[in-house]
Amino acid sequence: MSQPFSDDFWARMYELAREEPGRNAEVIHDGLRVVVVQDLDDADIVLRKRLANYPKNLQWFAQVGGQSRLTEDGDQWRFRSELSQPSFSRYDHDRGYAISAKQTRRMAGLLAANTKVPLLDEDVIHHCILSIFTEMFLDVELDKIPIAHDGPSRLIELASKYTCIHRGQGQDAHTKDHIRQILESRRQVFGSMQCLRDGNAYDSAMMRRMLAAEAVPGYDFRFEKEMTTLFVAGADTASNSTGWALHLLASYPELQERLHTGQRAIHTSLPDGTERCRAILADQDLKAFISELLRLHSPLPFVTRVAKADDRLSNIDVHARDVVIVSLIGVNRKAMARPDPWVPDIDAAAREGVGMGTGINSSFTWGARVCGGRSFALLELTTILSFLIAELHFGLSENLPIECEWVGQMRRKGGHRITSSVRK
Repeated sequence: MSQPFSDDFWARMYELAREEPGRNAEVIHDGLRVVVVQDLDDADIVLRKRLANYPKNLQWFAQVGGQSRLTEDGDQWRFRSELSQPSFSRYDHDRGYAISAKQTRRMAGLLAANTKVPLLDEDVIHHCILSIFTEMFLDVELDKIPIAHDGPSRLIELASKYTCIHRGQGQDAHTKDHIRQILESRRQVFGSMQCLRDGNAYDSAMMRRMLAAEAVPGYDFRFEKEMTTLFVAGADTASNSTGWALHLLASYPELQERLHTGQRAIHTSLPDGTERCRAILADQDLKAFISELLRLHSPLPFVTRVAKADDRLSNIDVHARDVVIVSLIGVNRKAMARPDPWVPDIDAAAREGVGMGTGINSSFTWGARVCGGRSFALLELTTILSFLIAELHFGLSENLPIECEWVGQMRRKGGHRITSSVRK
């Protein structure tokens, strides 16, 4: 039976996961039918088994930010993926760790000196994580690029207003002022990206492939559009996950102390470098914590598709042109068997493993469109959290109810109420 969504469409995803875990739902958004998939087997149908029937529903992201590997399907997606995926798949593991560790030390110092109390300084986190991306994959320090580090994020935030609009509809969904903001943001972001075209100043294998791709007929590829998407994918998700991780640590002091004890032992007993990196990645408590983090606070808690033809899922019919949302919050089947699945439990996560239906797996989706940067993202996030947990203590500055907002990812409205201090 259809049910109307509340005004806060995306927060309702969490309500559905709590109210009807594992069960698909039919909902109404802006007067139109939307199918929300929470059954893990049905999610596998949409994302892998019958992939051709469920193309991406990101045309409005393309309308705002341009075509990219994020928005495209078929040959257009494959063409764009081949430009960046070699860098994401065959990166230097030790170099990735070293760059992440360097930027996290900087991040820790700035967080401890935060002047935004009672709020966590999320700008610092984002700047440091984007610095990891640019140094790792563009071979340039972020501070040497004349670009506002949060410019691409703002463009995606503006585009997110159109996330669930059906194909061919919604042209008048927002005001002329909103459109003006999009145009101005796009002008600034794309304009600042042009500096990366200067091969004498900035040069990397990935950028060379992208610049050469502009001359290939039939793909309408533009360097600035692709790079804007990669900036967002390379920094926004990791910085958002870091903020939510610190929220969990501050909210559950015993969990924080257990993790601190383990990470501190690794940092004090092993020299910084390959050996310490391997120990951090092998630490079962930290791995389980990251799985719980991504299960409870996945930066992208859903995937949107549109049905090309009628289909039947376990308990619901899908009609051609329906928007279909796979709830990555709702499909985490294993944790739903716990007495309270909404509290982080690293012992339960360790027992359940990291297969299908767990945060560390489902949050990156799966099938042909699995997140191409998954391997590096986990190395980066694990390194960041290890250093922060070992060096800093996190506490709640205000214990207020949590409200979330969808801005291209699920962000805590008003920011995280967290303090940071150096461990003695």
